[in-house]
Amino acid sequence: MIPYLKQAKEASVSAVPETMKREPDEEPEYDSLESAAEELSTAIHSKDIKGIAMALRAAFEIMDSEPHEEGEHI
Repeated sequence: MIPYLKQAKEASVSAVPETMKREPDEEPEYDSLESAAEELSTAIHSKDIKGIAMALRAAFEIMDSEPHEEGEHI
């Protein structure tokens, strides 16, 4: 092999340093129902009827999406 190609080949090989595994930062737990309740409270205090309806709808959809057993429909 030509000497300058041999040096270039050796130069391209680099040692990969050992990496440390970083633990994820603790994030505050997000409670979507609390968020909907906060939106409802804000809408009530500002007497925003459309906001109240939207917050109630969001809370209902959140609770309906949680695991539950359906009862008999009369």
